[in-house]
Amino acid sequence: MKKAFVILLAVLPLMAACVETFSPSVRITPSLNYVPYTGGSVDVTIMTDLPWKVVLDDDCPATVSKANGIGDDVITVTVPPTDSWTTSCITLKIYARSNKTTATKTEYITQGYKPYISVEGEAGTIAADGGQVRLVVVANGEWTSSCATAGVTVTPASDELGNHAVLISIPANPTGATRKITVNFAIDGDSTSFDIYQAG
Repeated sequence: MKKAFVILLAVLPLMAACVETFSPSVRITPSLNYVPYTGGSVDVTIMTDLPWKVVLDDDCPATVSKANGIGDDVITVTVPPTDSWTTSCITLKIYARSNKTTATKTEYITQGYKPYISVEGEAGTIAADGGQVRLVVVANGEWTSSCATAGVTVTPASDELGNHAVLISIPANPTGATRKITVNFAIDGDSTSFDIYQAG
């Protein structure tokens, strides 16, 4: 009996050490934890045999289907639409608590930006023999341009996010009447146009 008591005393510190160093296992499903600017949801699988709770940042617009529980579970993080023109990040912290320690696991969900493009410049009237118009294109993503009027060129015709100086070159007007030239600018999810009037 005395020998069994000695063995038990030797094992107890090891059991306590296991509890104190516990680290919960948490994974994101699907593996690509991303939602578009229009909103969406991500399922988070929690794997632990301990009590746990989920905490979001105070200013986080997302919600969770379940804020706390015990043992393995699946919660859904729902992210609402955003008007932000830059990518944002949802921070999700999961705390698993033993009788002596609290372990933390942090996961991140990226939300895409709302597409935006604008054009700044003075339209005015271009002479019948042609001319040039200078614009500034502001976009938060890769953009392209197009124009249905023959001979009109846009330089550069496309570019990436940022503020870009753009030059529109317009050839002579062969119609003999005043015409409206429309140049279109677009990124994935948004577009705008710029009108130029040319004398006949």
